[in-house]
Amino acid sequence: MKSKKMTYLLICCVAGVWGIIFYRVFDGLAAEDSAPLNSRTIKEPYFNMVDHAKDPVILEMGYSDPFALANSAPEPIVKSAISVLPSLPSPMKPQVNWSGIIYSGQIYNRAEKRQVAIINVNGKEVMLSEGEGANGLKFIKRVGDSIKVEYQHATKFLSIK
Repeated sequence: MKSKKMTYLLICCVAGVWGIIFYRVFDGLAAEDSAPLNSRTIKEPYFNMVDHAKDPVILEMGYSDPFALANSAPEPIVKSAISVLPSLPSPMKPQVNWSGIIYSGQIYNRAEKRQVAIINVNGKEVMLSEGEGANGLKFIKRVGDSIKVEYQHATKFLSIK
């Protein structure tokens, strides 16, 4: 009997809590419906604003210009007796055509116990180890799935294609 009384008491408490929740939700929804849909704030017309042209306050502009360089006077330009030769533009380095170099992959050479890269240079397939070179291409080092190569005095990282 003791547990039945407690159960009925808890059911009443739960019903009361849910009743309060529903009351607040529905009361909040009803309050929103009564709010005006088009509420505009009325701006003061432009012509009623304060006219600053007739303002009695006078600005005093008797201070020095803060952005002027006070201590720097214009220096006279002195022409030197030595004629300056115009510098010649450095010759343009020829562009390296990297489209002819394709890194195909790598294999492990068991005889030499080192990695060998398979590189296609202008249609010719070459197998190189680190430090070796062929057809003007030098294999510098292997980094993960890409390699660093030097071709016509320019270096570049190539990845597997």
